[in-house]
Amino acid sequence: MTVSSRPTPNSQEPEPQRSGVQQTQSSVAQPQSEVAINPQPLPSSIRRKVVGKPGWSSSLLKDASIQATLKHEATLPETVQPAGESGLSDSPEQKDHMRGALGWSSSLLKDVSIQATYKQETAPQEIENGNIILYRSPNFFLRTAHRPGQKQNPLRKPTGNTMVMPKAMPHQETRIADSDTHLMPNVTLNTAKQTRAIPLPTWLEAVLVVLSLATAFVIHAYNMFNFPRYELDEGTYMSNAWAITQGLISPYPYGYGHPPLAWMQIAAWIQLTGGPFTFGNALNSGRVFMLFYAVGSALLVYLIVRRWSGSLSAALLALIIFSLSPLSVTYQRQIYLDNVATFWLLLSLYFLAVSDSRLLFIVLAAISFGVSVLSKEIMLLFLPVMLYAAWLHTTRFQRKFGLVSFTYIVIAVCSGFVLMAVLKDELFPYAWHLPWDTHVHLSMLDTFVGQSQRSQSNGSFITSWDAWLSLDRLFIICSIAALLFNLLYGFLSRWRLLLYVLLSLPPFRFFNRAFRKKLKVRDAERVPDRCLLISLLAISFWILLVRGGQVLSFYIIPLIPLIAVNVAIAVNTILGWLGKVVRFDVVRAILLLAVLVALIPYDVREMGEIVSQHPTSAQQQALVWIRTHVPHNSFIVINSYMYVDLRVPRGQGVGDGATYPHAEVYWNVAGDPELHQQALDNNPDRIDYIVADSEMLHDIQTVGGDMGIINDALQKSVLRAEYRADDQNLQIVIQVWQVIHKNPPSNVYASPASGTGMASASITSSHRIGASMV
Repeated sequence: MTVSSRPTPNSQEPEPQRSGVQQTQSSVAQPQSEVAINPQPLPSSIRRKVVGKPGWSSSLLKDASIQATLKHEATLPETVQPAGESGLSDSPEQKDHMRGALGWSSSLLKDVSIQATYKQETAPQEIENGNIILYRSPNFFLRTAHRPGQKQNPLRKPTGNTMVMPKAMPHQETRIADSDTHLMPNVTLNTAKQTRAIPLPTWLEAVLVVLSLATAFVIHAYNMFNFPRYELDEGTYMSNAWAITQGLISPYPYGYGHPPLAWMQIAAWIQLTGGPFTFGNALNSGRVFMLFYAVGSALLVYLIVRRWSGSLSAALLALIIFSLSPLSVTYQRQIYLDNVATFWLLLSLYFLAVSDSRLLFIVLAAISFGVSVLSKEIMLLFLPVMLYAAWLHTTRFQRKFGLVSFTYIVIAVCSGFVLMAVLKDELFPYAWHLPWDTHVHLSMLDTFVGQSQRSQSNGSFITSWDAWLSLDRLFIICSIAALLFNLLYGFLSRWRLLLYVLLSLPPFRFFNRAFRKKLKVRDAERVPDRCLLISLLAISFWILLVRGGQVLSFYIIPLIPLIAVNVAIAVNTILGWLGKVVRFDVVRAILLLAVLVALIPYDVREMGEIVSQHPTSAQQQALVWIRTHVPHNSFIVINSYMYVDLRVPRGQGVGDGATYPHAEVYWNVAGDPELHQQALDNNPDRIDYIVADSEMLHDIQTVGGDMGIINDALQKSVLRAEYRADDQNLQIVIQVWQVIHKNPPSNVYASPASGTGMASASITSSHRIGASMV
């Protein structure tokens, strides 16, 4: 190999010749070419700091030995060459001549060695699938990225002037010698297909879920128009939904008792189904809508437990507990705002469960929770625990941003309710006489203060507890046991969190702050179980129920799915321990299915009254009696579940005839000044009929105050009709009372043509003056 002593830009320019140098250069270049093929051993200055097994870093040591050998050969004092190859003897003169030649060319040896070792122009470029292989070694290769159809950047086109940088950068051997080489851990790849403990095809799981939901749908739908009886709150929410379709928030002055978003959803259902009487009467239409909320909540319960526990059998157990409990079948088919709010609460929990710290799902969870609060304001009690849930489902690096986003969105959504009161100048009480208050109005703050001060006269915790036990005793007992188990197990699983909370209290703050911070950081890792979270959700609502004050039986609705999740996770945890003892996970699944099979007959037996009784028949018969016997311009005091069917055309109390524009709900007759002062002129003699059930009669006779005008009219009434029906262990009684007026009426209206034995209904035209307008 001929090596130029000086690089020249012009290839035509001759190079200077020196005698005796050509042979010397050949004798020197020969060892250099052999260096690239047979590298010398690594010098001790580099080998002494290598840590680990030599076999692991053989490629690294090989490269280092090449660089060290190049440097070593360049400084050799003399070069020995066999005489048979060069034809020269080993005379002293020849040795002196070789030493001189080496001294002359020593400045060129490094460049010559680099060019001889790393010269790549002679090697042909290797192309695979349109990609140029730039470098290849036994365990590594570097190629270009070939993208067909992509226009090449002209700045990246090869010009032919690209120079290859040397692999051995300056002082690289020194850095290798001064650094320690550590062996990476030996990781063995597991290429075996991962399977679950009990493999189950996805399609089979989907079939099981669909069958379970279909079962829940049938059980909730069966006899739903007959049991349970129509309640006052159901009629209130349906009348409010009908008012939304008429451009109003409520048929009466809106008092901010509840946010209007829930009955806005019911109003949308009315519009989609073609009116409030598609399924019979107005309340039947509302109950059909509640059916879809019940099935949707059952699906969310399944998905939440499936995500948190990872067990199909535990998720099915939670679904069955929630769907088949007599408490759920009784209350979730009724038109309560709690059913709507519970669905949105479960949807928020599901979004957090599947979020994996993704911002989109955290935002959706916050919006769902805000909708839940706007459906029933009491859901705001879950906010602290929901913040803990958001904290639990976000990583440490995204936790602050995720919590701020969740809190801000919830506040932004819920503030719409307060903003409505501010825009209507009804946030503060009129009694404060603020400068902008020019007329008497209702107040949001007054309403909330009044609700918080309600006594137990209309319902207490003890009375509701007895009602819950009579419907499903096993469910209530398991709810307490599972809650306590999950709470204890959750705190034991996160004992650092408990210790941090205790040390943060004022009596223990003398402990080192760094130690408390260390506990907090260690506890920031996410844990697989959610026992503490689900137990805190249930506890937060139990505290509301046992606090005292008014507690109605349907207040337990938000607790039903939370109790089902608590029970399923607790049972799965206990049976999981048993499965670890016997080292066979199938045992856990079999035992869960056994619990599931034993639970179904119990629920079916407890639902005997639910599927056989028809308490609403008495209420529907009373509506039919009014339609056929009461004049349409009569002033009728009714319960709220009759309002829409008497005020809207084609209602069950109207049929094809005219409506009853003066049918008014008894609470509004007593509390609305426009009714008892203007329409009735505080005169009970202007009331014509009172249609009351036992609860309504109890309120009229015991509440007092403005309710006295109805009580006075009741004392002057005669009973015209009475209907009875079995209602669980009691009977529902609907009575129709006709008020006997003191003065003979100026106009006498004959009874309707159908006639039922009632002689006539007397009405004076003056009674209709000033009737309340919706």
